[in-house]
Amino acid sequence: MKWTSLLQDIKGKVGLTHSSAAAASPATSASSSSSSSSSKRDARAYLFDYIPSPSRDKHELELDFKRFWEEFRSSNSEKEKEAALNLTVDAFSRLVKQHANVAHLVTQLVETHIFSFVVGRAFVTDIEKLKISSKTRSLDLPNVLQFFSEVNKGGFCPGSNLLTTIKFLVSGPTDKQSLLDSGIFCCLIHVLNAILSPDEANQRLNITDSEESMLAENDSVVDVWQVRRLEVEGSVVHIMKALASHPSGAQSLIEDDSLMLLFQMVASGAVTVFSRYKEGLASLHTIQLHRHAMQILGLLLVNDNGSTAKYIRKHHLIKVLLMAVKGFNPDCGDPAYTVGIVDLLLECVELSYRPEASGIRLREDIHNAHGYQFFVQFVLVLSSMPQNQGIQSIYLEHKADKDSDPDGAQAFDDGRKKDFRGKEDLSSEHLSPTLCRLLDVLVNLALTGPAENDFKYSQTKSNVHSRSRNDETWELGNNKVKDLEAIQMLQDIFLKADSRDLQAEVLNRMFKIFSSHLENYMLCQQLRTVPLLILNMAGLPSSLQEIILKILEYAVTVVNSVPEQELLSLCCLLQQPITSELKLKILSFFVKLLSFDQQYKKALREVGVLEFLLDDLDHHKLLLGPDRHGNDDQLERKSSSSTFKKQLGDKGIIVNSPMLTESDSEKFPIFEVESTVTVAWDCMVSLLKKTEANQASFRSSNGVTIILPFLVSKIHRPGVLRTLSCLITEDTLQDHPEELGALVEVLKSGMVTSVSGCPYKLQSDAKCDVMGALWCILGVNNSAQRVFGEATAFSLLLTTLNSFQGDGLSEESSLLVYIKLVTYLLRLMTAGVCGNAANRTKLHAVISSQTFYDLLSESGLLCVDYEKQVIQLLLELALEIVLPPFMTPEGVMSADVAENESTGFLLATPSGLANLDKERVYNAGAVKVLIRSLPLLTSKVQLQVLDVIGKLARSGPFNQENLTSAGCVELLLEMIHPFLFGSSLLLSYALKIVEVLGAYRLSTSELRVLVRYILQMRLMKSGHIIC
Repeated sequence: MKWTSLLQDIKGKVGLTHSSAAAASPATSASSSSSSSSSKRDARAYLFDYIPSPSRDKHELELDFKRFWEEFRSSNSEKEKEAALNLTVDAFSRLVKQHANVAHLVTQLVETHIFSFVVGRAFVTDIEKLKISSKTRSLDLPNVLQFFSEVNKGGFCPGSNLLTTIKFLVSGPTDKQSLLDSGIFCCLIHVLNAILSPDEANQRLNITDSEESMLAENDSVVDVWQVRRLEVEGSVVHIMKALASHPSGAQSLIEDDSLMLLFQMVASGAVTVFSRYKEGLASLHTIQLHRHAMQILGLLLVNDNGSTAKYIRKHHLIKVLLMAVKGFNPDCGDPAYTVGIVDLLLECVELSYRPEASGIRLREDIHNAHGYQFFVQFVLVLSSMPQNQGIQSIYLEHKADKDSDPDGAQAFDDGRKKDFRGKEDLSSEHLSPTLCRLLDVLVNLALTGPAENDFKYSQTKSNVHSRSRNDETWELGNNKVKDLEAIQMLQDIFLKADSRDLQAEVLNRMFKIFSSHLENYMLCQQLRTVPLLILNMAGLPSSLQEIILKILEYAVTVVNSVPEQELLSLCCLLQQPITSELKLKILSFFVKLLSFDQQYKKALREVGVLEFLLDDLDHHKLLLGPDRHGNDDQLERKSSSSTFKKQLGDKGIIVNSPMLTESDSEKFPIFEVESTVTVAWDCMVSLLKKTEANQASFRSSNGVTIILPFLVSKIHRPGVLRTLSCLITEDTLQDHPEELGALVEVLKSGMVTSVSGCPYKLQSDAKCDVMGALWCILGVNNSAQRVFGEATAFSLLLTTLNSFQGDGLSEESSLLVYIKLVTYLLRLMTAGVCGNAANRTKLHAVISSQTFYDLLSESGLLCVDYEKQVIQLLLELALEIVLPPFMTPEGVMSADVAENESTGFLLATPSGLANLDKERVYNAGAVKVLIRSLPLLTSKVQLQVLDVIGKLARSGPFNQENLTSAGCVELLLEMIHPFLFGSSLLLSYALKIVEVLGAYRLSTSELRVLVRYILQMRLMKSGHIIC
């Protein structure tokens, strides 16, 4: 090396000013001219004969360093400069070991950038000499190690000192650009390549004859040699990592293709080293060095400004790494190492989006080399591997046997532990951390693209190995999907995976992708990812099914999307022979969806959910005769599903999914399985509620005719009544009176007939439920009252009481049934007549008839146990006090109070207890029934009834008008006839009522009867009887 010309060249490299160089030159000339030839000889002798003393203190070492450095600067002889530089480096290496603040020392003693460049060039020159001296013109590992360990006659090691000095220079905050300009990084790449050479890794280091004799005398020399080798390798790796962290690191390796060599070294680690290790041809230490090479490459890529993208594409370096992923061998490969290579590919993609990449997109290189297929295959291979398979378990076994590492090799463990153990992952107890890390890398690949903000690159550069890059991506908010093919890759992994744990991890990450940016779900809809997931739900465990529905729920509630394809897929899935549990989840999701937004009622109708529900009901075994089961059922269900298949094809969903093929296996109708019946009816009602279009579709499909027979089923009845109530209640103008009329007819006949013509008898509970539903309808729809009257619903008073005859029940049990029916019946009549003049007339015609009284008296309900309840119900009807049917008469009547205070009945109203003195009688026919029934009542109850009627009669002319018009006076006169010739409280109560009502109005016949009674009583007292 020509040091004189080199120093002159330094001016351009490190920024020396012309004045400083010129100042140095005269000083050197003056020094030379003033020195005698003898002093020159003494100086040269001093340089070559100087032997460093280990006892010299810090101050003396600083003086030595300055003197030697000045000798190097002033010497003209190449040999003298080399000797002076060796002494300078030796003094520096010993000085920094005693000095705590190396950066301050360097700036204090010397111009750092010049010193760094000079030392770097010296290192490169020495390594080039080793290369030239080799027969193969390449670095020979034994010679390299000997150079770094050889001690010269002066008692110090120039190679070791150079390495130590450079290590200290890169460790501090000093600028490393001078070292990069010296070409040392390229040189170190070749040194590391020599260390990793397969020919050297499995062979014993060459030892000279003199060393062999030494080894024969002392075997400990071998250990010393190995320790020294570790120190050298540790220093080399440390320096390379420090230089790789510089933004210009990658660019400094381009000139002589050292960067390509580093790519090849990393790739060969995955392809050959691990297989050689298994064969015993490579050491674990070699594997560790390959890991460090990977970390160095990662640092280069993450700190580059994008200008290296052109070089990577030109030399096809993406393909070099991809071949390592493709060639992964589960029998001998290391999953963690290969995942690290995938991570490097991601770094390359990120690099190509940085400012200086000039539009080169390395993602295209991955795509063109079929990299995504390799990634999918790699994930599937890893998922099928036991966690203790591969080199990782071997490493963990060896780690316990390792005693200790020298300080120089400590850097090896840092990255190695990180790679093998990976970042902390709590996502799955059964999936390996390595596989979880790989999935994170693939997620990052999908999210990598043009930066939406300026801080992503700067923060990413900080330290790629010190934290989870996946977490960094989420934290920075740059989480919009940039690569749909990467999403497709995750989708393929999910569909092809045999591991449920892997599928769960993929689903969790996909949900995180969707929820991380509002546009991600809409972007991924192009791939129909979620519809495809839905169509494969049947074969998944419950936990994964819930995640898929959670993704869809997110799309609805957060993205505010109407996912028609997804909803259609769910509807199609419902038609398949899937488990009832899955059907329950889907229907529950529909119900939740319908409660969230009205627009989904239209969407679900359009994808066929309403049609499917009716179709399922239409083929229920309840509606089919005994001859219609079996094959016909299967054929009809298949035929009915053709409509859905057509819709499926029209929407463009993947129709050849195995989950969509027809099967002859057992069907699982949702209305025939108890666990899904309730939610299926909930879904039906939710679809119909407040949606005219859906109601019209339901009616056009003969929905009422289909569901009406299900009234006979206890489990289906609530759903049927809720559905019909929804239809009738929301039909405010009663444009479809036949629906309410159908319920009335069912109550009249007590029968429903299925589509096949099979009749089913309604039990008493069913009748009560139907009447309860009608009561609710009449309470909210005034038009329904009109239809109720037109449907001759008041004749139910006769048909219901008539059904009590000959029902075959025992007297005790029958009375319990009858009183419940009568309670629901009379409360329904009250709701139907309340406030409706036309219906009052119709009710009066029925309830005032002799037939009604006869049927009521024959029912046996006017007995001691139930007479008060019947009276209570008739009074409610008379006064139009509307109470819920399910509230028993005992609940609204306080008989104990009546008995204790002798005040009669206490009637309850929605606003509290009724004040009989202020209540109005609207339906006097019910009062007539009470008067007629007096002979059947107990004496005490008779008086209480008359007391109530008396209070009502005295409450005002409105009641007097209605009671007299209904003929109550005439009935009372007929009722008291047997008691005229005795003393009775009943007679007294009755006459008081007649007095009040007669004062208001008496008909001719009533007056005639009253006069006759008076004459009879007078003659009775005189001893004559008038007949």
